Amino acid sequence: MPKQEIDGDGLFNLALAIVGLVLKSGGIKTSELAEHFAVSEKVIQKAVFAITNSEDLTSPQSHFYLNYDAFEEGIVDFSVGGANLEQTPALSRYQQTSLAIGLEYLASLEEFEGNKALSELRAALSGEVVNRVVARPSVDVDELEILRQAILEQKQVQFDYINQLGKKSQRRVDPLRIDLVGNKHYLRGYCLDSEALRTFRIERTSNLIATETTISDLAKNEVIPDEVYGTGEGELVELIAENQAGEIFWNFPVAGPVTKKDGKIHGFIKVGNIAAIARHVVRYGGAVEVVAPDSARQAVREFAAKSLEGTQVADE
Repeated sequence: MPKQEIDGDGLFNLALAIVGLVLKSGGIKTSELAEHFAVSEKVIQKAVFAITNSEDLTSPQSHFYLNYDAFEEGIVDFSVGGANLEQTPALSRYQQTSLAIGLEYLASLEEFEGNKALSELRAALSGEVVNRVVARPSVDVDELEILRQAILEQKQVQFDYINQLGKKSQRRVDPLRIDLVGNKHYLRGYCLDSEALRTFRIERTSNLIATETTISDLAKNEVIPDEVYGTGEGELVELIAENQAGEIFWNFPVAGPVTKKDGKIHGFIKVGNIAAIARHVVRYGGAVEVVAPDSARQAVREFAAKSLEGTQVADE
């Protein structure tokens, strides 16, 4: 489902991407750009206006001039103004290396084995020397394929699930999207049991089956937030994380800026359940510190104590 809205950073990045495509290929239909970037045509229009409204602060000259006649006919085309660009902007060495590392990681996943598009991208960046990054996915590849096929065919799925607090349940879900965050796979979909959009960590599912029931119209109209857990509602938790544990800020709605402080990452997240945050913090082995509130700090202490008790029993 295409995104209907996009934040400031996303709009800026989208505008840059559109610049590259249009400079390389010439005029492109708004509908084609929307399909290419998986956003609505309204979002494409916003990005185009962001491009044409950009100016050099040292002179009253626009970077690009939009061909408004073509735009009214649904085609994005512009000429270079004060930007002094005659070709597609090139990636920096840092950007190329970062992309190459990400592609190496994807190539190590079983589900991307033999993927032609991925191979072509890796070849295009072969000038950069990067360390081999190998993923160790904990998700069954066949299970991922069942989910992907169900999403393509818009069919409901059923499975057993263990949530963050260890509670077991059976779920009926209209699957909408699979997200890969770090090395963990998440199913985003409309849960018919809770009647709301939910996120499920796929490694916690079992007995997964695809049904012949078509997903509901309600599910088709859902807008999936970028955050893995929730849409920003819940209690505020202040965290400080080591660099290697910074992904915790990807998994929750962030409140306010995430900044570097004394070489560590500092910020606020929102969680729907204070007790659930403990499981996430403890698994980083001390690399994440809960600053506030006290209820969240206490939840982490209690969870860690129970975990240590379990370890001692196992050792005996």
